[in-house]
Amino acid sequence: MSRSGKLRRSIVVVAIALVGGVVVGTVVAAQSGGDAGPDVASLQAAIAAEPMTKVADVAGSESFSARGVYVQELETGHLCVWDAPSAASRERQGGCNATDDPLGGSAVSANLAYDGGPAIEGVRDARLTGLAASNVASVVVLMSDGSERRVHLKKAKLEAGDFFAFGYRFKKADFRKGVGPIAVIAQDADGGEIARQPTGIGG
Repeated sequence: MSRSGKLRRSIVVVAIALVGGVVVGTVVAAQSGGDAGPDVASLQAAIAAEPMTKVADVAGSESFSARGVYVQELETGHLCVWDAPSAASRERQGGCNATDDPLGGSAVSANLAYDGGPAIEGVRDARLTGLAASNVASVVVLMSDGSERRVHLKKAKLEAGDFFAFGYRFKKADFRKGVGPIAVIAQDADGGEIARQPTGIGG
């Protein structure tokens, strides 16, 4: 089973897939008791119709194919970030924020998609994708054993502003040892923490 999760965003669009020529998915409010928006159908239609632009790569390894990090800047006023096999694919995972707050009020907005589980040892493939603010110097992932994984940042000039995009595929060896990602941390040039986003798994 493929799963996807992301915190601190106004709209979450999870597990979008093309089935029989129709885009299906789930659009829910990110916060408990939140409003999913006045026109969910328009958002879903825009996601299905408007093109995606590649902003970063997710490397292939250990029998898994390379994927990409794609952005959609929609006429509905949303900026969406997707983990997908190609720009034409409707098999994507990720989510959307309002264009005027594309990082959901933080300096980093990340999506963790993974296959398998629910125990860490049962995860077969896990990928981290997202955007960071232009003043972020580095992004690291804190693992459950206290170690860190540094994520490569790539400049992304979007209509909504300048950002860093990132895509990272975790090694299966970590999960086999029961080591999983706890949080995504944005840092300044001195290594100080600017923002932290828990992953919801790994700890």
